[in-house]
Amino acid sequence: MSDHAPTAPPSTPAKATPNRLGFLERNPGLRSPLGLVIPLLLLMVVITLVNPVFLETRNLFNVLRQISVFVVLGTGMTVVMASKGIDLSVGSTVALSASTTAIVLESGVAMSVPLGIAAGLAAGAAVGAVNGLFITVLKVPPLITTLGTLTAVRGAAYLVMGPNQLRGFPDAFVFLGQGRVFGIPMPGIIALVVVALGAYVMNRTRFGAYVLAIGGERSAAVRAGVRAWRYEWAAYVISGTLAGLAGIMLAARLDAAQAVLGQMMELHAIAVVVLGGTFLFGGYATLLGTLLGAMFLGVAENGLVLMRVPFYWQQLVIGLTLVIAVAIQLYRARRQGLATS
Repeated sequence: MSDHAPTAPPSTPAKATPNRLGFLERNPGLRSPLGLVIPLLLLMVVITLVNPVFLETRNLFNVLRQISVFVVLGTGMTVVMASKGIDLSVGSTVALSASTTAIVLESGVAMSVPLGIAAGLAAGAAVGAVNGLFITVLKVPPLITTLGTLTAVRGAAYLVMGPNQLRGFPDAFVFLGQGRVFGIPMPGIIALVVVALGAYVMNRTRFGAYVLAIGGERSAAVRAGVRAWRYEWAAYVISGTLAGLAGIMLAARLDAAQAVLGQMMELHAIAVVVLGGTFLFGGYATLLGTLLGAMFLGVAENGLVLMRVPFYWQQLVIGLTLVIAVAIQLYRARRQGLATS
């Protein structure tokens, strides 16, 4: 899962992998995601000294299970941010997907588990498609579009589910959130597969090269013949679909679904992406950084729990982490004269 940032969109499939160093050479203020490794290790040491339970296998697997949803959400958010976009609707999409899946699971129809999963993914993809349509065709700014769908999709989740909570899903479905394969939590396996596939797409395919070219300098990409709107629209569909998958995973882990799921998850997803080093203003993305960012926040939250710190302090940590990470990016960008508009 190497860093990736093109200087110009390729013209043939054989040239789909751009110069991975070009963007960083021009913008040295953007750090490598590996810069997060040392702070992560130091944080783990401090938490272990305070409470040795942290290093127990059971607790580490619990951290992996908890961050899996944010790794999946962060993967989609990374793709969108690479194109110089933002998706604030992912938390509400989690709720809509979980609610849709739960309704199908409780319907009693044959093959309810695969149908429920397909319905949840379709709901997420539909939200992404609508976001992409407003942004690319109607030219509504991403912030305004996804802020509006954040509320609208949450309302749709209540229309689907109502104020009720559905529980007691089939074992085959619950396995996705609570099961283990060779002792490893299934949600962690799903998350690692998703982030690895995301890294491959962004690093080794024409799609990833074009998305990063659009985010880095859209006008140049368009002049080179790239149909930018198609790739921007696809980025939002990917984000919505992965938010749908995150909702399915969350419902399976809780063995329950309701319309309030996913609240504030959009901020958490943005935090792990920015903290990992993906440039907030497009053109540079790192899925390895997103994974490390999710690990950092997950470890920090788990440490606060082990130290019996109240829940609202966890929210404070997430909020401050996001603000500080963005402030650092802006500071470095301004020092080297990198445009952030």
